[in-house]
Amino acid sequence: MHQLWILVAVFALPLIAGWLLHFNPQWLPQGRSNHGVLVEPPRNMQPFTLQTPTNQDFDWNSLQGQWTLTVLAEGVCDEQCMEQLVKVRQIRRALAAERQRVERLLIMLPDTTGKLELPSLGGLEGTRLAIARASDKPALQDAFAAEQREFENSLFIIDPRVDLMMAHDMSLITEKQILQDLERLLKASKSWVKGGRYGH
Repeated sequence: MHQLWILVAVFALPLIAGWLLHFNPQWLPQGRSNHGVLVEPPRNMQPFTLQTPTNQDFDWNSLQGQWTLTVLAEGVCDEQCMEQLVKVRQIRRALAAERQRVERLLIMLPDTTGKLELPSLGGLEGTRLAIARASDKPALQDAFAAEQREFENSLFIIDPRVDLMMAHDMSLITEKQILQDLERLLKASKSWVKGGRYGH
């Protein structure tokens, strides 16, 4: 009986530790090797109202249980923005079977004149598109702690509770480094994140 309890503990402790560290990132050692910047405390995104391209309310609940790689663009998704989306697709594909647990999201914000041009996402199937109204833009920028000059190169990670929890400056780090962070997050949360819905 004593050996049975030891065996149970050996298998259960890593799962429990991963779950606790995700919900309590402050317990991680300060010398940890994250390439991205942790958002502390994580910011829940569900209070923010976004629209779909068909003028429906964007359903944040549809992202629950998934890790969501998020890109923001203001006014237009220009060549640099499209390159970011391609890199995000490549990062997700590099996860192989684990990509089923990862979503991709592009959030479009109107520019300073209120102009907003929706991009064609041909070749980037599986990328979700959400649109912010001009009146909601300041609050959304504050949530991401970003002005355009900061978020135009940024990749944000939203966790399975729909909390913004990490940001990466894609002009400073490589896709491989972002992939390493994402692999750690997926591994730590494997015991409690459900699988995805498609395999693009």
